[in-house]
Amino acid sequence: MEIRFEKFYHTMATAELEAFVVTDKINRRYLCGFTGSNGLLVVTPGKNTLIIDGRYTEQASKQTQNVAIYTLKFGESYWGVAAHLLEKFKKIGFEEDSLCFRDYQALKQKLAISVELIPTSHLIEQLRMIKTSAELTKIRQAAMLADQTFSRVLTLIKPGMTELALANEIDYLSKKYGSDSPAFETIVASGTRTALPHAHATHKKIEQDELIMLDFGCTVGGYYSDLTRTFALGEVSETIKNSYQLLLETQRHALALVEVGRSVSELDLAARNYLAKSDQAKYFTHGLGHGIGLACHEYPSINQIDDTRLQPQMVFTVEPGIYYPGQYGIRIEDDVYLDEQGKVEILTKSKKEWMNI
Repeated sequence: MEIRFEKFYHTMATAELEAFVVTDKINRRYLCGFTGSNGLLVVTPGKNTLIIDGRYTEQASKQTQNVAIYTLKFGESYWGVAAHLLEKFKKIGFEEDSLCFRDYQALKQKLAISVELIPTSHLIEQLRMIKTSAELTKIRQAAMLADQTFSRVLTLIKPGMTELALANEIDYLSKKYGSDSPAFETIVASGTRTALPHAHATHKKIEQDELIMLDFGCTVGGYYSDLTRTFALGEVSETIKNSYQLLLETQRHALALVEVGRSVSELDLAARNYLAKSDQAKYFTHGLGHGIGLACHEYPSINQIDDTRLQPQMVFTVEPGIYYPGQYGIRIEDDVYLDEQGKVEILTKSKKEWMNI
């Protein structure tokens, strides 16, 4: 944790910030280790203070490093205490994506008029983007558990089973194998419902000779994996199989272009251009992927407008999808690690060639 704070001090100095207020829960955890649902982290040179209420005093004392813990007394407010800690500073950064306007006003009103509150975006997320070996170990373990769960669940799928029942099996098996929790609400879609990119599992029964899409992940020590596979129960049309092959080729094309220094928007564009050769790009309706780590979806977003450049030790997903409204959809997703030497490692190992089960 000390190294993380040191890196963040450097980031603050580069941004010409004298102090910083951390309101994002995951960023707070990243810097000091605290996992509680409520709290405020004030970062100042030489002293970092975690402000909490009495529910979290014992938890914070066990989890945190390199911070002073301040438990609110009766009648005190987070923003009043924060303002006191910040009274010597003139340029204070805050996270514009997580500080609501009401709380911004509460802090602003308690600070001197001369103090400048400066909005920032992704300062800590840019640090989180580069994974240490310890972080990678947890992500790799989460990916292995997802693969293990997928392999087992393929043997359980039967006609007449509902999507919800299958989602419950996935969640149960992943925990049985060692996942701390599901990464998100497990997606199970079958038949025409595969055309919904983020379909919620329903009471719909899975039928023989239809398409199934599974999207789920595991967590280990707060770190996530994310896996999507699409396959058939029985036989489906040649049109669907051909679409699948096109998408698999698209993913492989994008993966072949992963290299240090390339912008993530270039990756996204490459996948769209590959699909455009078959006039299918219009059915690719979301970004190519996202960072993954302490959050399942974290910075950067791999899409057409993000120009973040790939760096060694990044972990992210590559997940092209094509969705034909009212007919079917296909998505293939893997977790990717770009190592210190710039070599690409696919962390999720589940088979992705076309499957009939």
